[in-house]
Amino acid sequence: MNRLATCLTGAALLLTLACGGGSGGAPAVPASKLSYSFSSGPGDTWRLVQNAAASTSTHLVFDLFAPSTASGDGFTVVLTTSSAQAAWSKPDGVSYMTQVPYPNAKVSIASVAGASLRLAAGQPPGAEVAYGTRPLAEVALDMASSATVGGVTLTATAASHLAGPGDPTDITVEVGSLQAQ
Repeated sequence: MNRLATCLTGAALLLTLACGGGSGGAPAVPASKLSYSFSSGPGDTWRLVQNAAASTSTHLVFDLFAPSTASGDGFTVVLTTSSAQAAWSKPDGVSYMTQVPYPNAKVSIASVAGASLRLAAGQPPGAEVAYGTRPLAEVALDMASSATVGGVTLTATAASHLAGPGDPTDITVEVGSLQAQ
């Protein structure tokens, strides 16, 4: 019986080695910084752009811009990241969203649920704000202590805009590529 067990163990070891070993991959390499690259498509769009002056290598601050000719009474955006690589943080240390442009804002909410950051800001319809070239919101993302080198999910999973009286319309927010390095 011992001889059979020894033979089976040896055969299993040979098969493992012949197939390239156990896990098959290199160990994960810890990351030391986050890197964001964004290249806007043609035209003036809704977009998430890194604020380089307010960012560090592990704390990235992003500005949400609307098309420069747009105006409106409100917006909602849901941004999602991979929680193993990064976590939403407060750009000013107080709130998850800063720089809301509505002087008569009745709603200005930013909340984190898991890996998602939900933003909503608005005012009563009828006094639309011209957005121009200023950001509508500023948000931040911190590298997780467990981050490893590789791509980091960052997407705008839902977004809408209230351009004036009526129902909000769905919008697309352009987001760049985020890497842990």
